[in-house]
Amino acid sequence: MRKEILFIFLTISFFTSCASKKTIGLNEVSNISIPDKWEIEIASSIDLNEKWWEDFNDPILNRYLTTFLDKNIDIEKVMLNTRKAKQGAVLSTSNLFPTFSGSINGSESEQNTAGFPPIFSTLFGQNSDDVDTFNQENYNLSLNTQWEIDLWGKLRQGRLASKQQYLSIYYYEDFLRLSLVAEATKLYFSIIEAEQLVKNAEKKNENAEVLFNLYDLRYRKGSISNKAYQQSKILLNSSRSDLENKKNILNTLKREANSLNRYYPSTDFIVSPNLPNSLPEFEAVIPADIVKKRPDLIAQQYNLLSSSALDKQALRTLLPTFNVVGSYGTSTNELQDLLKEDFTVWSQGINLFLPIFNAGKLVANKKIAKSNKEIAMLDFINSVLNAYKEIENYLQADLVSQNTLSRFEENIISSKQIYDSSIREFEMGIITFEETLNASNEYYQNLDLLAGIKKIRLEQRINLILAFGGGFKYIK
Repeated sequence: MRKEILFIFLTISFFTSCASKKTIGLNEVSNISIPDKWEIEIASSIDLNEKWWEDFNDPILNRYLTTFLDKNIDIEKVMLNTRKAKQGAVLSTSNLFPTFSGSINGSESEQNTAGFPPIFSTLFGQNSDDVDTFNQENYNLSLNTQWEIDLWGKLRQGRLASKQQYLSIYYYEDFLRLSLVAEATKLYFSIIEAEQLVKNAEKKNENAEVLFNLYDLRYRKGSISNKAYQQSKILLNSSRSDLENKKNILNTLKREANSLNRYYPSTDFIVSPNLPNSLPEFEAVIPADIVKKRPDLIAQQYNLLSSSALDKQALRTLLPTFNVVGSYGTSTNELQDLLKEDFTVWSQGINLFLPIFNAGKLVANKKIAKSNKEIAMLDFINSVLNAYKEIENYLQADLVSQNTLSRFEENIISSKQIYDSSIREFEMGIITFEETLNASNEYYQNLDLLAGIKKIRLEQRINLILAFGGGFKYIK
C-alpha cells in the first residue's frame, strides 16, 4: 500500500554498524493518509533521469548545462561541503580505535644549598663560592596509547550520527544540484523568450517609424491635425523606449548566464532561435510513493536518523567511561643511554570516569538532544507534506499551462489571418494604412504573449520535474 511510504522512508538499511538500529514505525511519525495515486493522473512505470534536460532536444542547452555543472561556483561549494562532512564521519570512526603517540623530551634541573638561583644569592650579599650547586639531566623516549572502551555504545552512536549527517549532506547536494540546473534551464529559456520579444519590439518600432514619417509628411502638407501628429510621435517614442528596455533585459539575462558558468559577464551568449516544442513526457499513472526518491526528502530522513543517534549518545554520556592507558619507553640521565634496554620503563592501567555532579550539564544536553530529535521529526513530516502539496499543485499548473498554450496558439492563427487580411484590404484601398499598422502591432503583441506562455509552459514542466526529484525515464 502507498500508505506505507513514510515507513519506507524511515527504514534504516544503509549501515553495517554494530549499534542497534531499530526502524522507526509509521505510528511514531504521523497518521497522514497517503493516496494510492495523484488526483491528476500522469505517468506509468518510471525511473528518475538525472539528465532530464536532454529531453528538450536542444543541443545548445545541453552544452550550456554541461559547462554549468562543471564550473558553477555554487555547485562546487556544495561539493566541498560534502567532502568536509565525509571527513567528519572519518573522524568520528577514529574515536572507536586506540590512539598511539610518540614523544621524546629532555630536561636539565639545577639545585643548590641556598635554595634559590645564584643571581639572587649575590643580591643578598652571599658569596657564590659558598653555595654548592647540583645539576641533573633527564631524557625520556616513550610510546603512549589510550583507548576508550565503548562499553555502552556511546562512540558507536556518534559514528552512526556522523555517517548519517554525511549522507544527509550528500543527498542535499543532489537536490541543490537539481535545483540549480533547473534555474539555469529556466534562465536559458528566458533568454530565448527575451530575444523573441526584442525581435517583435523591433518590428513594432519599424511600424511606429513608418507611421510617424507618414504623419510628419501629412502634417507638413497640412492634411492632418497637430494632435494626430503628436500622437504618432508619442507612439514612436514609446516603441523606442520599449525596444531599449527589452534589449536591456536581454543583455542582463545573458550576463547572468555567462557569470553562472564562471565566464566574464558579457552579452555574448548564444541560444536556440525558438523555445523547444519537445518536453520531458510521462504517460498515464505515477504511483504516489515516487516522492520517496526526492533527494531532499532522503536528506531529511538521514537528518532525522542522525538526530536520533545523537539523542542516544547524549543518554550514554550519563554512564561511566572506561579508558585503557599505557606507555612503553626509556628514561635516563644520560642522552647516550636513551636507546639501551637497561633503562626501559612501561606502565599500564584503566581509568574510570564517573560523572557525579556537573550542575545538570549532562542532563541538559540530553534534553537538548531529545528536542532536536523531535524537531527533526516534525521537519521531516512537514517536508513530506510539502512534497505532496508541490506535486499536486504543479500537476494542476502543468495541465493548465498546456491548455492555455493550446488556446493561445489558436488565437495566434486568428491574429495572423487578421493581419494578412488587413494587408490585402490596404492594397485594395478598403482600409487605411493606420488600420493595417494596428493589425500588425496587435499580431506582434500576441506573439509576445505566446512567447511568454510557452516559457511558462516549460517552467511548469521543470517545476514538476523538481517536485518529483528528477526527470523520467521509462522502464520497459
